[in-house]
Amino acid sequence: MDNKNENSNKIKTQLIPSIHNTVSLQAHLTTKDGEPIVGEEVVYKLYSIDKSFLTQYSRITNEEGLVHLTLNIKHKVYIEICYEGSEKYESNNVMTFRTKPSDDEKNVKTKHPLQVQREEKLEQKKIEEKKKNLLDFQQKQKDLESVDEDNIAIELKNVNLSFTIGSDKIDNLKEYVIRTIKRTKEKKTIFKATDDVSFKIYKGEKVGLIGFNGAGKSTLLKIISGVYTPDDGEVIVNGKIAPLLSLGAGFDKNYTGRENIFLNGAILGYNEEFLNSKYDEILEFSELGQFINLPVKNYSSGMLSKLGFSIATIVEPDILILDEVLGVGDVNFKRKSREKLNSLIESNITVLLVSHTISEIRNICEKAIWLENGKIREIGEVNDICDKYLEEAKKVSDDKTKKLKPKRF
Repeated sequence: MDNKNENSNKIKTQLIPSIHNTVSLQAHLTTKDGEPIVGEEVVYKLYSIDKSFLTQYSRITNEEGLVHLTLNIKHKVYIEICYEGSEKYESNNVMTFRTKPSDDEKNVKTKHPLQVQREEKLEQKKIEEKKKNLLDFQQKQKDLESVDEDNIAIELKNVNLSFTIGSDKIDNLKEYVIRTIKRTKEKKTIFKATDDVSFKIYKGEKVGLIGFNGAGKSTLLKIISGVYTPDDGEVIVNGKIAPLLSLGAGFDKNYTGRENIFLNGAILGYNEEFLNSKYDEILEFSELGQFINLPVKNYSSGMLSKLGFSIATIVEPDILILDEVLGVGDVNFKRKSREKLNSLIESNITVLLVSHTISEIRNICEKAIWLENGKIREIGEVNDICDKYLEEAKKVSDDKTKKLKPKRF
C-alpha cells in the first residue's frame, strides 16, 4: 500500500506473518523518484482494541530506506506506522494493522453471559474437586504410613546408578591395545541415570512415573525389576513382580517360540514344571499357532510382543510394572491385552506405570512420581502432579519455540 504526504514522499508497508503469534512489520521509505530515504525515524505505535495507547517502538531506516520490527503478539492489537520528528515531514498515519484475534478472544466475544456463568461454575467445581482429591490423597498416605512395614510393596533408599560412556570408536582388539599403550584413548564420561532416589510404594497402590525423555524412568523400572544393580543404595521389593518392559527382551533369536517360552519364563522366575502346566494357555493367548515351532528370528515385531506379553502375564503378580506397553500386536490382540491388563490393574495388585500419555496416568494411577534428570522432583496426588508437569512441559516448549528463527512467508 502506498501513501503520499504533501512532500510527495512515499512509504510502502508490509505485514509479514511468522509462527506462533509472531509478526514482522516492514516499512520502505522513498522519495517520489524512488530514492531511499536514509536515517529517517519511523515510529510503530501499538493500541489495544479499545484504542488505548499501549507502547511504541522507534526504528531508523537503513541505507535502503528499509526498517522493520518483529513482535510477539498474544492478544488483538492495532498497530500504526508513522514517520515523524522532522520539520520536513508531517506525522503520517500510513497503515493500521489489526492482528488476528486468538481463539480465546473469539470464544469470549461470541459467548452468551449465561454460558460464561456456567463455565465459571464448572471451573470452580473443578477447583473444589481438585482440593478434595488432594486432601483425600494426603489422608490416605497418612493412613498407609501409620501401618507396619509389611504393607510396603516397593521401597528405594538413596538409590544411585551411573553409566560410563565412552566416545572412542574402537571396534577391534588391536586398536584397543595400541591406543591403551600409547595412552591416546579419550576419557570416558560418567552419566548419572538415577541420583539419590528414595520413595515408598504401598501394596495396592497404582503409581505413575512421569518425566521428560532421559529423566531416568525406564532405568528406575529396570532397577526395581532387578535388570540393573544400583551402584549404591537399597532396593526392597515385597512380592512377585511381572515386569512388562521391553517385550521380547531376553529371547534367543535362534530358538523356537516354544523354547523361548521356557527360556524367558526362567528369566522371570518360573520353574519348568509351572511352565509346562501353563504352556497351552500361553500358546492360546499368544495366537501364534503353528508358528510357535519356528525360530523367533523369523517373527515380526508384533509376534514377538504377543509371545512376550503372554509369558509375562501368565500369572497374577503382586507387582505389575509397565513401561509403555499398554497396547501391543494387531487390533484384536490389543483389545485382548488391554482387557488382560485392566483385569490385573483392577485387582488389588501394586502397579507401577511409565507412560508419556498423561491421560493414561490419570485414569490408572492415584499417585505420581515426577522424575527430572535422575532425581525426584515431586511426589503427590496424580492430577496435581500431572497438571504441574504439563504446565512445565508447555513452558519448555514455548522457550524452545522462542529460540527458533521466525520463518517468513
